[in-house]
Amino acid sequence: MDSAILRVFVAIELDPRVRAQLKQFERQLQTDSAASAVRWVAPQNMHLTLKFLGNVERARLDTTQGALARAAAGIPPFELVARGLDCFPNTRRPNNLWIELEGDVETAALLARRIEDEFAALGFPREARGFTPHLTLGRVKHDASLRARAAVGELAKTTVLASQILIRVDAIHLVRSDLQPGGPVYSLLYTERLKNDIS
Repeated sequence: MDSAILRVFVAIELDPRVRAQLKQFERQLQTDSAASAVRWVAPQNMHLTLKFLGNVERARLDTTQGALARAAAGIPPFELVARGLDCFPNTRRPNNLWIELEGDVETAALLARRIEDEFAALGFPREARGFTPHLTLGRVKHDASLRARAAVGELAKTTVLASQILIRVDAIHLVRSDLQPGGPVYSLLYTERLKNDIS
């Protein structure tokens, strides 16, 4: 890809404590026979995506920083809690396996809406689907049989997190994604802190 073009998205990053908990949870899941049908996401690559921007000219990055600042203005830090597993589009024939997030989802949804609005004003297309806060654990392999997919769905329905995973959200990030043969490599381009509006 041209170095003047970057593949970027807006996300909430996870702290090392959360990543360690997710790694332990993934290991638990991978002992199940259904796990062989899943391409697992490495915990260091997990994040809560708020908006995928796609290919963006490097020259436009300054405008994206301003959009993030406006979207975050007045939104205080908040907390989300990992509760259980689910699949997209459904547990009968899943394509993705992910962790549902609860907690202050209203604030998360407000933040996502504001990001949508700010980037729509810059000419970026809006997401077709509504915002559902989640962490993707893995993607079902393209060649997985219907039986294997159903087993992944059953794994999602029957698995319970042994302990609560608390995610404290105090910033949003513009993240670069470089697609490599071994998988994507992510790097932070810009961070906008959430803070109580005291003005």
